[in-house]
Amino acid sequence: MSSKQTQMARLKASMRDCKDPVSFFLLSLLAKLVIALHFKKVDIRGKENLPASGPYICIANHSSRWDGPTLGRIIDRPANFMVSPNELKGLQGFLLSRVGAFPAHPKLDFVSHVLQQFRKGEPFVIFPEGNVFYDGHTHPFKKGIARIAFAAHQNNIEVPIVPVGITYESGVAHYNIGTPVSIEDYAADLQINPVVASKRLTTSLHREVCYLRSELGCLADRRQLDQSDANHFISLGKAVVSAGNTVIAEGKADLIVTESLNVPTTCPASSKAATCT
Repeated sequence: MSSKQTQMARLKASMRDCKDPVSFFLLSLLAKLVIALHFKKVDIRGKENLPASGPYICIANHSSRWDGPTLGRIIDRPANFMVSPNELKGLQGFLLSRVGAFPAHPKLDFVSHVLQQFRKGEPFVIFPEGNVFYDGHTHPFKKGIARIAFAAHQNNIEVPIVPVGITYESGVAHYNIGTPVSIEDYAADLQINPVVASKRLTTSLHREVCYLRSELGCLADRRQLDQSDANHFISLGKAVVSAGNTVIAEGKADLIVTESLNVPTTCPASSKAATCT
């Protein structure tokens, strides 16, 4: 067997659910400790937008290796994460598989795997940029997110898509969780032209995340929005943050939950900017 065949066999073996309650409990405690030691604070806006039960898709920008562990800590229930095959090697790969990580590879049937996890009522976390970028702005999303979302819809598995904007500044992690997006707004386009429907959904979700990051003060993503149709988003000047905070973790880095911003971030289905050309 060649090295490529061996590698593919290893990846196929990784395409299974290795989570168990004991591992989840222990690794969650470890993640909580490490995050508390690394960050001064983890500030969370819109925590109530994460469904407490049932499946959903969570998308976010990918600007740090801390994105996955911290987002998993915020979700705080068994979930599934698509990661680079290079991340699933050795001890790290063993531990990641125990918290629901599986490889992103074009030759693997990751869609069927995700649908199987949806049927168990579990969330799925994906960073649609496809890589970690440190240049300060959210890069265009890959089409895999639309492929999974539409596959779930076609299999009568209704899963909302929850967008998350992430930034880091001076030892503080900021997570801005937006209003869930419904696939129903894009299902009609899927019947007419699947390619256009996929581009429309992918572009809309990218703008959702850019908007959420711009609310956190990300100037690069604010500029991306300024270059697009202004009617696609509510003015940033109308954002109002509630003063209610709740501490959900103890330690050096408290997780502060801030009530949702009073700004609807879901892209209107009829919006001109939501249609790709």
